Amino acid sequence: MFMKVVVPLLLCCHATFRVTGGTLLEEGNGVHEGPPTLDDLWDGHAYFKPHVSIPINSNGFQHIDAGTRIVVINSTWYLFGRWDTGPTVKCPGGEISINVRASMDQGITWSSEHVVVKPDEVTTCIFADGSAFYDTESSTWHYLVQELDVGGKGGWQLSHFMLQGASPFGDWKANPHNPVVHGGDLFGRICSGVGKHCAVGMVDEGTPEIVEKVGGDFYVTFHGYDYKKKAAARGVARTADFVTWEVSGGSNPLPADVIFSDLDCSDWNVSWANDKCIGSGEASILRVAASGYIYEVIEAADVALTCDTQLGAQWWPLGLVRSKQWAPSPRWEQMGTTPFVGGPAGLQPHVGCSIQYNSFHVDNHSGITFFAFWDVSFHPVNVSAPAQTWHVYALDWARGASPPSLPMRWPGPAQLPPPPAISQNRFLVPRRFWYPGPDVYYWCSWAVVPESPHTWGRRRLRHSPTAPPPRRARPRVRGTSRVRPTTSTTAAATRCAQAPTPVLAIQD
Repeated sequence: MFMKVVVPLLLCCHATFRVTGGTLLEEGNGVHEGPPTLDDLWDGHAYFKPHVSIPINSNGFQHIDAGTRIVVINSTWYLFGRWDTGPTVKCPGGEISINVRASMDQGITWSSEHVVVKPDEVTTCIFADGSAFYDTESSTWHYLVQELDVGGKGGWQLSHFMLQGASPFGDWKANPHNPVVHGGDLFGRICSGVGKHCAVGMVDEGTPEIVEKVGGDFYVTFHGYDYKKKAAARGVARTADFVTWEVSGGSNPLPADVIFSDLDCSDWNVSWANDKCIGSGEASILRVAASGYIYEVIEAADVALTCDTQLGAQWWPLGLVRSKQWAPSPRWEQMGTTPFVGGPAGLQPHVGCSIQYNSFHVDNHSGITFFAFWDVSFHPVNVSAPAQTWHVYALDWARGASPPSLPMRWPGPAQLPPPPAISQNRFLVPRRFWYPGPDVYYWCSWAVVPESPHTWGRRRLRHSPTAPPPRRARPRVRGTSRVRPTTSTTAAATRCAQAPTPVLAIQD
């Protein structure tokens, strides 16, 4: 989904140790017994400190660019993620496969990748965001992933794959019932009825996470999108076999409603477009056994659930909520500071998808809780092409001092400032915005027609095998379309991010 680049490794406080692929930060001297949990983070006694940062396509970290989640087995970290290999003749919208790699040193170095599932270009083109789970009771690996068939037939669906044994480096088998969830199957039941926080018509079950196994059932969360209402939400269901699903009741009761909607992010400290958060996309959940709390770190957005990469167009921060049960929206408890990561106070660029694929995991040897996500730099200063880096943080005690203030800051490089607002008597300065596609760079340009500040240049989508330096687009008079007068570049500029390119066809 994004371009492959190498940028300098990010360093932080204390002494550092350089190892192939990343930078490990020295741990401080702890004074507490045992590692902190998310309960301590919530209460202000702990914080996430940088652990390792790895730029995309770094040495020893190739062929992974999104959809990352870690499963820890016997002190070995297994990182599952997707690899976007670009368009093909049969899959012009792009092809994406899933692979896995291992680390024996808590994410500092990684093994070469092993393919988990790859499109056959006969039925499937894309296996995008998914979740792995190792069932210790049956010594079986499960991988649940959102998929897109050739020609986009059926829209986004969920497919299931299995592997017997302790190692995920093997021959994964497809569930004969794939796809095990068709678009709208689960949300059609979740949203049906009165008093719900979503409407029938929500589809595209995606970014699944297999959270836990309780009483023989797997509990799975997933996002959905309502194209008519432009609303996004997160749901939950349980299954014993990934074929038959339940959305309500049970000994660990499900709400028969979404667990996160626009109501859960509407009051965050973010100036949402149109004063409205549309809801949520990808999320990660971790249960703290001692307290029983379920913690969910979740992305929220305005405008739409696709990435608008023009400056000043879209917010995409992360929030943290908790509950002791699978409560419906908006009954999850909000953290005192919102959002949890990014947003204006977290110095996040005002660009869609600038924070991607967050995840929690616990190292079963050290007991340390880790938190990971990608930063994506669409408009870095003095750089002609976007970049992205995968960051892992370790939860640590505050050690008698106040931890760094929340929200957590966006860790990427300096970005270009947003374009200035305009008035009806002022022309927009022509600009060109870049964003990456597999193996090529795409860009869009627009311009104010000199004769009228209310008429804007038609979108022009181009591509090149290299990323030329940014330059200004020339104002054009012909081939324009008229829009209502506006005082912001966001509403007036052509939405190039909606162009049907491989880079956008695979968004959540």
